Amino acid sequence: MSIRYNTSHAVDVPVTDMDDPEDDIIFAERQDRNNSSNVLFDPLANDDDNNTSGSSLIGKLKSLLRNDSRANNDYEMVSRYDAGIDSPLGDEEDLEEPPIDLKEYRLRLLEKKVKNRTIFGGGVLTVVAILMFVLYFAKNNNLKFSSQSTKPSHKLFSNSTHDFHKTTIVVSLDGFHPHYINPHDTPTLHNMFINDYGAPYMTPSFPSVTFPNHWTLVTGLYPSEHGIVGNTFFDTKLNKQFVSTDPQNGSLDPDFWQGGEPIWKTAVQQGVKAAVHMWPGSEVPGVGPEFDSDRFNGSELLTSKVERVMGWLDREIDTRPELILTYVPTVDEYGHKYGISGEELSKSLTYVDDFVQLMKSELHKRNLDHIVNLVFVSDHGMAPTSSKRVLYLDDLIDLKKIDHVDGFPLIGLIPNVDVEEALREIKSRFEKLDQDLTKHYHIYKRDEIPQRFQFGGPVNDHKFNYRLAPLWIVPDVGYSVTTHKQMDENGGEYKPKGVHGYDNTHLLMRALFLGSGPFFKEKFKSNKVKPFTNVNFYNLICASLELQPAANNGTLANKIASEVLPKNWKDDSTFPNLPFEVEHIVRNNATYDQLWRVGNKVKPVDEQPNPSTKASLVSEQSTITQIETQSLPKPSDFLTTTTTSDTSNTRPTKAIATTTTTHQEGLGQLFGDIIDDIEDGVEAIGDALHSFIDDNFN
Repeated sequence: MSIRYNTSHAVDVPVTDMDDPEDDIIFAERQDRNNSSNVLFDPLANDDDNNTSGSSLIGKLKSLLRNDSRANNDYEMVSRYDAGIDSPLGDEEDLEEPPIDLKEYRLRLLEKKVKNRTIFGGGVLTVVAILMFVLYFAKNNNLKFSSQSTKPSHKLFSNSTHDFHKTTIVVSLDGFHPHYINPHDTPTLHNMFINDYGAPYMTPSFPSVTFPNHWTLVTGLYPSEHGIVGNTFFDTKLNKQFVSTDPQNGSLDPDFWQGGEPIWKTAVQQGVKAAVHMWPGSEVPGVGPEFDSDRFNGSELLTSKVERVMGWLDREIDTRPELILTYVPTVDEYGHKYGISGEELSKSLTYVDDFVQLMKSELHKRNLDHIVNLVFVSDHGMAPTSSKRVLYLDDLIDLKKIDHVDGFPLIGLIPNVDVEEALREIKSRFEKLDQDLTKHYHIYKRDEIPQRFQFGGPVNDHKFNYRLAPLWIVPDVGYSVTTHKQMDENGGEYKPKGVHGYDNTHLLMRALFLGSGPFFKEKFKSNKVKPFTNVNFYNLICASLELQPAANNGTLANKIASEVLPKNWKDDSTFPNLPFEVEHIVRNNATYDQLWRVGNKVKPVDEQPNPSTKASLVSEQSTITQIETQSLPKPSDFLTTTTTSDTSNTRPTKAIATTTTTHQEGLGQLFGDIIDDIEDGVEAIGDALHSFIDDNFN
């Protein structure tokens, strides 16, 4: 299959002592002039100046503080006293020195001293005030700064035929839960889980959905700090809707993507070339890389992905990327359509495992195992759904009272009536429903959302809290919110079969982190570290390339690398940790359980990977790509008054209709725009100050 890649004011000083000792100095200096006509009189000089070397720091500072016009003043003084000696007029009266107004001169002298000292002192106080503000701002925004070098070493390494710089490849396996790995379906990942570097799992950010977590992985910021707060949300300041699957409805709008610095920008700013293949957010104009950036193609064969990445590595060193990111949506797509068990999901796991093996073997063929870091990561896990575990939104409130519905499976509501009125109606109806069902749903106002989610709370707690709806319905894992209309359209069957976006700390939402290469061998004190949150991933990848990270919410890479997982570490949770029965894909043979399950007596052993990986991939993708992608609920699916054409779980390349919204007009809009501009200015100043700290204090 052919792939097309896109390319100080003056100071009035009162006279308090007319008989000043400086008068004697003035007259003494006049006498000196008569004896040495080649020395210019300096009205600002004093004893300290005469005793200080001009090359010393103090001497240089004093020199800088003197008025630039002093040379002209000196020249005028010489004219007044000495020029008449050779005057052609020859008149005695003309040769007499003009009288000196000592009071005026003394005042002028003191004025200059005070003025210069005031300017110097003011400048020092200004610098101190700026530094104090920057440090206070950084502390109160929970931002950490790296102590690493700001310039990569760019040391050369040889694979015996070519020179290479340090290189890191990051592969996102969307929706791949650590428990999916097992000896039968994923032998390559099974062996990596046993022998290579990583963690038992990585905790995603809340909400545990694709776009927020992919942007967290490359910025090190929580979604509420980088602004992509959901796969769907409404920004009341921009007055725009964001739908991740709709390029005409926010997903490619740069206005939504200004929070955080993606790692490809961090790299390029520090002289490290980067290439990105289909990473969420990388297609946005002005946000994604200027060069070597590929648009999303949900039907691309995995063999083509390998060819694309290896093509970048096969370039000459002056154009070869040192940071490469690529994205694999396969397992997520199958999980949505079939759930977390079944033959179809097993096929998708084997297909992706063969892709992983092909990536590793191609690096090995190029003798790059000791040069290239290869990292496999996922954004979240997956949970099963059921028609028996649904709550109908239209049973809770008249949908005509709702302007916007955000998020999925958690539901954010922006009512067109008073928020408290809408909340009372929802709670009143909610209390009348079956408690066996409602106990699995939680209703919050935005500022009541649990703090542990780093999402919501008082509006000033997080930079982008204003992008969150004022009311939320948050279901437990495996439960969903729908409408009667949606269920009727699906024939009474709830779809999709698998969903994520729930409590990010739940076992089923866990993400994958595995790596191999020289960075891990050098920096990790053990081949396994303790589980960590994904805001730390950005710092780890920066460290692998000796990059100075931008301000972020994560911990320094050295700390993560030193958190050795104890050899007797066990996970006492019972998979899948749900109040209902569910069949799981791994059929009780998960590699995770073999390694860390309490009471497990099975010792994991290495498995033989597929010996003919490429041939298997070609065969598998002839059938596995026939899947019809499962559509996910969109804001328009909940509200009958909003018009949007159908979209799929993938990011489409075709334009589709936009949601109709009513814009504020008149004087109110004008003042709103002014306030927005002021806020943007303040944010820009804050960003500049953060950059100042990064460049000068780390």
